[in-house]
Amino acid sequence: MRWPRLSRPSSIAGRLTAFSAVFVAGAILVASVILWLIVAGVVREQIDQRLDTQIEGLRSGLTMSENGQLMLASQLDGPPFDRPNSGWYWQIKSETSTISSRSLERRVLKPGGRPADWRDLASARPRPGDMEDDNGRRLYTRTLFTRINGQPVQITASAPNAALTDPAFRSLMWLVPAMAFLGITLLIGTYLQVRFGLKPLKRLTADIGEVSAGNRSTLPEGDVEELKPVSKEINRLIALNERRLEEARIHFANMAHGLKTPVASLTLGLNDDNDTNGGLRDLVQRIDRRIRHHLADARKSAAGQLSSRHVLLRPRLDDLILVLSNIYRDKALSIRCEVEDQTSLRCDAEDVDEVLGNLLDNAFKWASTAVTVSSVRKGGFVEITMTDDGPGISEDRINEAFQPGMRLDESIQGSGFGLGISKEITELYGGTVRLQNSESGFQAIVTLPISSHISS
Repeated sequence: MRWPRLSRPSSIAGRLTAFSAVFVAGAILVASVILWLIVAGVVREQIDQRLDTQIEGLRSGLTMSENGQLMLASQLDGPPFDRPNSGWYWQIKSETSTISSRSLERRVLKPGGRPADWRDLASARPRPGDMEDDNGRRLYTRTLFTRINGQPVQITASAPNAALTDPAFRSLMWLVPAMAFLGITLLIGTYLQVRFGLKPLKRLTADIGEVSAGNRSTLPEGDVEELKPVSKEINRLIALNERRLEEARIHFANMAHGLKTPVASLTLGLNDDNDTNGGLRDLVQRIDRRIRHHLADARKSAAGQLSSRHVLLRPRLDDLILVLSNIYRDKALSIRCEVEDQTSLRCDAEDVDEVLGNLLDNAFKWASTAVTVSSVRKGGFVEITMTDDGPGISEDRINEAFQPGMRLDESIQGSGFGLGISKEITELYGGTVRLQNSESGFQAIVTLPISSHISS
């Protein structure tokens, strides 16, 4: 026969609490039994002393008359042996006569147990026993076997069995509530101890969640000795993973520069004159799609892992504006940057420079007198708007600006790849890039994920 298995708690806290509850319940039960036995033993010892004192008093006052009859030198029917049918009785019995207490009212006690032998006479100590009186009451007895003038005599003193059990049961009236209170107190203490003891684990879990969400770069060392090695090993893995991702990122960048630019040049170089049936252009487009597909997958993975990096937006913009202001200093543009100092992006610094650098370069290139940069938070993203007062782009040609190698104005120097690269990088972070004409000028609006970075 197989006993059904009880379901185990699924959490460490549940297991510790359940084990403690079972242990406390068992300990309380054992302690209660022990205390019960102690109380019962103390009560029994007191009854024994009382009965033995009565027996010793009877033995000391016992004499034998000339005709062999037992006699008591003094009256020993003091309380409680003077109350009829009380269960507190004494009796002296020999071969020729019997003397009993007033409470017996001339009845005879017949103590149970084995018959007396030489061991009882030699020990000179009362032995315990039990019996019932005429009323069916259970009695606890103490019997002494001795000799008076060479004649064997049996002295018995009894107490009602309730005298032993009632005090013990009355003690339970206090023992049970006290033990229940103690058990509840221990369980509450155990629960609080478990919660307090596992609090560092919950804090570690929350810190790992912060790292996973990109709000923290590494785990704090912590103040619990047992968890410090765990935090240290996790931080080591994070650093190792970042190094590997950085190496992969460099390979992706090299591949992009090594393949995308020549393919884009081939696309622009082929036309109806040198590719009459379009076969070469179709082949180049297929190559370009394959390159973009694999680079996008690889970089998307890297971007997801690099989301644990953080960069302050304002310092990057200030550096880019400073560089571009020197490049286009002959235009004497008015530059205004309205971006909060504490705005942080959940992106790689190089990607931010690439995206914003391309868009700002276009703004500086086409602006007539002024360039304005502003930002606003929208949910989990920051919307960065770069406005220039240049001529803008006609509505029907805005979408063409993102095509690789497309230059809408051949009179202005450029490669035609900047907007496409910015759009591709931004989309890898879940953001968007859009161009629009507005009353204040031509605007390039880019959204990038915001970070609530916590310094570690």
